[in-house]
Amino acid sequence: MINTHEQEKKQFIRLFQEQGLDRFDERFQVLEAFLHLDHHVTQADIVQQLKKEGKKLTDEFVFSSMEHLCRFGFATKVEFDREETLYEHRHLGIHHDHMICTKCGTILEFKDEALEKQQQKIAQAYGFHMLQHRMEIYGFCAACMAKRQKLVLLHKAKQGERLTVKELEAGRKMQLRISSMGLKIGDEIEVVSNGFGGQVVIASGETRLVIGSGMAQKIWVQPVGSVMDLQKNAKDGTVTDPQAVRLLLCDMKAGQEGTIVRVSGESALRRRLLEMGINRGTRVYVEKYAPLKDPIELVVKGYHISLRVEEAAQILVENVTNRKR
Repeated sequence: MINTHEQEKKQFIRLFQEQGLDRFDERFQVLEAFLHLDHHVTQADIVQQLKKEGKKLTDEFVFSSMEHLCRFGFATKVEFDREETLYEHRHLGIHHDHMICTKCGTILEFKDEALEKQQQKIAQAYGFHMLQHRMEIYGFCAACMAKRQKLVLLHKAKQGERLTVKELEAGRKMQLRISSMGLKIGDEIEVVSNGFGGQVVIASGETRLVIGSGMAQKIWVQPVGSVMDLQKNAKDGTVTDPQAVRLLLCDMKAGQEGTIVRVSGESALRRRLLEMGINRGTRVYVEKYAPLKDPIELVVKGYHISLRVEEAAQILVENVTNRKR
């Protein structure tokens, strides 16, 4: 990454000097602050970083400098279904997509060659020449799912969630009202929208239902196909294919080991975990938990390391087995 940043700075110097842009030294300071942060950042983040470095530049100047960085391909603007514009470092020749947690705002970058080829194949099938594309997946990150309760009230569910109705915490009269709408325990529903005047619009099969705020606070639901379901099935032994079971590292038991399939988290945390040898394809062994269950003692590549539970919640593991002692 350091070599990449140095290369970017050299290209910046050449391009900006060739174009004769004004206040070159100060614009170079903006580039350095942007590259130093090295994750999805706002204009305010860049201004704050400059202040930390003792450099006072106006918001207007930082904005114009970022516009130039976007123009010359050093940065890209993204919005992710939010009002505030974010900037990310554009690595030439490298494409990636994003998963965005609608609860905590964490942005995960991913690249899948099979998916890229499939998109090209679909475009060709329609006789379409694809110039560029973008995929954004919205949902909950592993850490938020780990913290989430098994059952939630319908009025707290997010748009797009698929849920199963589990309990009705309502009196006889309201239960009859809910039943008369065609909704019952065990039904799978999808949240169409939530938050407009306190109402929740759901889809039950091919039927749309509008649930008032008071009623939505009486209906307990459970996410369909959630990480929690997989964890329960793994513990119950009802899943026969070990690769189908993926557990968060924080949910593994002492004496278990597995293969890391994903490392999430903010840029700084993820980078630190990778530097510790915690990366995709690596086997990890849970040696023991501290008396208060935090931190977790692990063995990775023959080294003994400790992780806090909240850090371990950023690591997804598959092929979980009990090591013979």
